[in-house]
Amino acid sequence: MEIFKKPINIIAYPYIKRIKYYLRACTENDLRCFYDEVYMCLCPIQRNQTAICNFYDHTRETCKAPNYCLNEGLCVENRHKGIVEFVCLCPSCHYYGSLCQFSIGRQGLSIDGLLGTTMRTGKPLSEQSIIIKMTMTTLIIMITFGLVGNILCIIIFAQKNSRATGSGYYLFLMSMYNIVALILLGLRFTYLLVTQMIILNNRVRLLILCQCLEFGLTILPNLSNWLSVCVGIERTYIVAYGVLFNKQKSICVAKLLCLVLLIVLAGLTVHEPMTRQWIEDPRIGRFTWCITEYDSTKLQTFASILLIINLAGPFLVNLLSMSILIFIITRKKLNLKQNNSDQSFITVLYQQICYYEHFILSSAILLLLTLLRLIITLGSLCIDTSWRNYIFLSGYFISFIPFMATLFIFVIPSPTYRTELISHLKQIRHFSISIP
Repeated sequence: MEIFKKPINIIAYPYIKRIKYYLRACTENDLRCFYDEVYMCLCPIQRNQTAICNFYDHTRETCKAPNYCLNEGLCVENRHKGIVEFVCLCPSCHYYGSLCQFSIGRQGLSIDGLLGTTMRTGKPLSEQSIIIKMTMTTLIIMITFGLVGNILCIIIFAQKNSRATGSGYYLFLMSMYNIVALILLGLRFTYLLVTQMIILNNRVRLLILCQCLEFGLTILPNLSNWLSVCVGIERTYIVAYGVLFNKQKSICVAKLLCLVLLIVLAGLTVHEPMTRQWIEDPRIGRFTWCITEYDSTKLQTFASILLIINLAGPFLVNLLSMSILIFIITRKKLNLKQNNSDQSFITVLYQQICYYEHFILSSAILLLLTLLRLIITLGSLCIDTSWRNYIFLSGYFISFIPFMATLFIFVIPSPTYRTELISHLKQIRHFSISIP
């Protein structure tokens, strides 16, 4: 209203007289539109035109109780012949959805947030969008592939000679965590489909199921990621100490670390079930959404910090372990170069890298996958919604690749584990042939 007070205070004029001066507000302030208590005005594009002002009822844009919009979304209401319609205008970048119920940047990645806007509520699977069908197909392939690979890993690391060091225990436990995580991922997608296609009346069971699934999908990937960090650190110790490396001590440390990681991460994730709530959109019936809703800003900040730590922490530690590993290999190469002057610098370096190839390759694959997820999750927080979800959906699938590819990341590159794998595959083949 300040633009109407200079150079003369036209606010004091009656509305009929005041509107004659509204063109001045456009020309002197370079406005496209403005409004007061009564009028909504559009400024002219050309100078020889006048401002177009119409009566506007500002009370229409404020929803009367109850306000269904979440996360500070603006509720705009329209009443026509007794029918009430509303739409939620969400804060830019962070929130979206019909009720502003979804968020990615601040709350991580979730199935509901990624696929919620493409779900056709109340429709059978045959009438769902191509994105839903492609996601289901991709998940079936990933889960099947991951279950087979992780079961083979469990068979390998169940052998005592594969657990000669602490890494065997880490990988054995990691394979079991990965299987459970992949199963929960499939159940979570099924939960989304069922709750959006069928009206279910037992809301308490739905909420408890949602809380359990989200808790498992939060803690299990974190456990697997930090166990991969333990593998990388121990392999660096093996290269550093060589024959002086104490295998029995590493096994004791591994058992203790596995227990400590489980207790610490469970304690840090215990708040997750309490932040899960279910809501329903009154415009589409009694179909429910399982969403994340924080009671306080402090709890939301705490959850965001944990998300960054569990995402960036394993990446940074693995990067440091790989850097130290390369440094140690280079130092050993220099020592060998001094003792054997007949070999060139490149030859000795190549020999050392080939010797520890499985250590370097595993760390490099993990770093690449984690880096892609970091870039997609933290680097694309504010882009156009029409294609943003496709990027985040790709990042979500990428985050589960390490859980289905343990066999290719840790087992196949290692000569010892690869020999065990070939031996067990031959036994499985011989057993299948012997069955009539």
